[in-house]
Amino acid sequence: MNVLKSVVIMLVLLMLAACSNQEPTRLTNVSGLIPDLEFELTDENNKKVTASDYLGSTVAIFFGFTSCPEICPTTMHQLSSIIKKIGEPANSVNVLFISVDPERDTTDKLKKYTDTFGSNFIGLRGEDAVIKDMTKRYRVTFGYGDKDKEGNYEVSHSGAVFIFDTKGKARLLATQGSSAEDIEFDLRALVGS
Repeated sequence: MNVLKSVVIMLVLLMLAACSNQEPTRLTNVSGLIPDLEFELTDENNKKVTASDYLGSTVAIFFGFTSCPEICPTTMHQLSSIIKKIGEPANSVNVLFISVDPERDTTDKLKKYTDTFGSNFIGLRGEDAVIKDMTKRYRVTFGYGDKDKEGNYEVSHSGAVFIFDTKGKARLLATQGSSAEDIEFDLRALVGS
């Protein structure tokens, strides 16, 4: 019994030592838990882009839609403010706003939307099947309500922001409950590393 207890204590100490090698984060550390950055989409300038086009930059991805009344503009404004606070080191940050409403979010509409937040923000879109595959890859949920007489419909979606390092490796997850201070702290550390 004492040998088993010693082995368990040793394993716990080894696990704690392994965890302590990683830099502490305030956001959820998703290193090794979320797939690397990977996609083939169309940007707001109607150009085909892939994840490799953004290697060398810290990348934050957010799935939303331009006519979102609350979650999207709040999140985008928060990220814009954080990037401004960080200043010059954040010049290499790209926030990729990926539309989950490709039927209504044209490239022109995406460009007009992202331009309001700054040059770090880039709108991306793809065919419905491509977006569904990508949201499955990153465990993001979204859905459409029924169309009304004018063809309008509600879109529900999760509000997570995934942050990838300059090599396209998933590093951090910010949720709607994450504070601006925590996002700024971890993003500042990531762009400074």
